[in-house]
Amino acid sequence: MEPGDRLGDERESGPRNPALLLRDSATEVLGRWVALSGDALIAVGDRRLTRPMVAAVGAIEIAVHGWDVAMACGERRPLPPLLAEELLDLARLFVTAQERPARFAPPFTVPPHAPAQDHLLAYLGRDPTWTPFH
Repeated sequence: MEPGDRLGDERESGPRNPALLLRDSATEVLGRWVALSGDALIAVGDRRLTRPMVAAVGAIEIAVHGWDVAMACGERRPLPPLLAEELLDLARLFVTAQERPARFAPPFTVPPHAPAQDHLLAYLGRDPTWTPFH
């Protein structure tokens, strides 16, 4: 697949661009979310979520995977402290022991006085001190 190519048919074989897969999946979920009315539920994988739940999970996904990509590119892009605090509270609701190790690595331990971003990343199985040059 060449840069900029669309994903193509599911029956196509060969490597697929993970960034395009993520983009298309996120676009599909966003489209379903926008189309919801009232108390309707949206299917995300094997889960059924309400509109506020989809928004919360989406915010966690975007913030944390954005951190992942920035760090992998050698960029330090800290999350705003208040956002990290809010997302940490939400992550504790959505990521349970049953989610580990299938969807999330075990949590890292960080000092109690560490910033909210470090607690969020550690809770979601990331080492907040990771760099691509480790």
